[in-house]
Amino acid sequence: MPGPAAEVESIKAAVSKYFPVYDVKVNFDTLVFYITPDQQSLDKDFEKLRLEFKDRMLIPILRYQGGEHTLSVVKMPEIKTRGLWLNTILLVITIMTTIYAGAYLWASYDGNNDLWLMENYLWGAVFFALPLMTILGTHELSHYIAAKRCGVAASLPFFIPSIPPLGTFGAFISMRDPIPDRRSLVKIGAAGPIGGLLVTIPVTLIGLWLTSMGDPTSGAVGDGGAVAVSIQPLYELLEYLIPLPENVTLHPTAFAAWVGFLVTAINLLPAGQLDGGHVARGLFGENAKYLSYATVVLLLILGMSYTGWLIFAVLIVFLGLKHPAPLNDITKLDLRVKALGIATLLVLLVTFSPIPLVEISPNHSFSVELPDDLNETSISAGGSYSFTMWLNNTGNTDSDILMNVKYVPDGWSASVYVQGNETNATDFLELELLYDEGVTLVLEISVPSGENATVKYLILDVSSLNSDNTVYKNKDVSFQVNVL
Repeated sequence: MPGPAAEVESIKAAVSKYFPVYDVKVNFDTLVFYITPDQQSLDKDFEKLRLEFKDRMLIPILRYQGGEHTLSVVKMPEIKTRGLWLNTILLVITIMTTIYAGAYLWASYDGNNDLWLMENYLWGAVFFALPLMTILGTHELSHYIAAKRCGVAASLPFFIPSIPPLGTFGAFISMRDPIPDRRSLVKIGAAGPIGGLLVTIPVTLIGLWLTSMGDPTSGAVGDGGAVAVSIQPLYELLEYLIPLPENVTLHPTAFAAWVGFLVTAINLLPAGQLDGGHVARGLFGENAKYLSYATVVLLLILGMSYTGWLIFAVLIVFLGLKHPAPLNDITKLDLRVKALGIATLLVLLVTFSPIPLVEISPNHSFSVELPDDLNETSISAGGSYSFTMWLNNTGNTDSDILMNVKYVPDGWSASVYVQGNETNATDFLELELLYDEGVTLVLEISVPSGENATVKYLILDVSSLNSDNTVYKNKDVSFQVNVL
């Protein structure tokens, strides 16, 4: 550290007030003091020195290596702050994007699908933007308050806007001071997820109650498919308090709670400088890097099923797998802080979902049920007979069905129609089969007079169509007729 000898002596005098110094080394940009600290008061003495040096724009770094305690002193780098204008602008933009996302969700939930209706924006703000911003804001403000209580300067939250259906990628705060010790790492890292979780739980209960008040929907998937959310274990546990009817659409507030759990889980991944990374580094010290490596490997494996985890794995690697050490990396944690850290990491297990979003493709499957005595049917020459069958939609969406009398013996005639609509009998029938419904069909066969006693077969071709009119599923249904 360049400068007059008086400055070095001044720094040495400050260190000596708290720690006996038996050697000093002066490097280009660092003063290294070899000290013999009192283990009983080491933590408090270091914190006093840190706060004293903070006013002098100096940073002390306490280490134990080779059987010796060293205290390195470096100049604090200049940090440029932008004031609150950027926080405010990002907050306003994120409020707008979450309201727009809420309008998008409410329009879909309400069934009007009209983003020009002002009521969609009103209810989107009330039922989605407000609860989601409250969850995220509480998360980041909890970090901010914990940092202040640990004597660490931090910025107010920076919110990140996004497109629907989320409206935001969350928020973050910027630490303007190095983390003083492992205890502070655990407290600051745990504060956000716990604070956010305490808000997410009541939001979930409100969302579930609002969902339970809604009307059960058909559950049909549209032509473009659908995206379903995978409910987290804690969310599923809360559903036992407010059971939901089957096939009910999730209320936007319930979806906001789901996003809150997702944000909590992502932040608690014990890797890099995520909240979970802070907690892991505080609990396990330098060994936390192995947990960080394992987390990235797990995300890469999960990324084979859900590509979103690949993005997070790359982001963690880009930001750094290894968490920086705190200034005081020596002082051990007390039981209360250890319990806080372990409990926080356990929250990850009840808020994490391996595949958060599941893409559902349209499925136009169907089944054809025939009478049990089909092969025992006999018809006299010159007579006719009607076969009854049941066509059921076994897919996940409405389907267009084509039925074609594919094969008829020479001289015979056959037609098919929906039961009760004999006047519409035809050899080529097209009908819409709604989701989770079925229809009774009749195949009418006429045998020409003079037909010899024999066994004949008819084939009915049944197909379901995709939205582009290509065939999704094809099935041939065979009918055996005994001619007397």
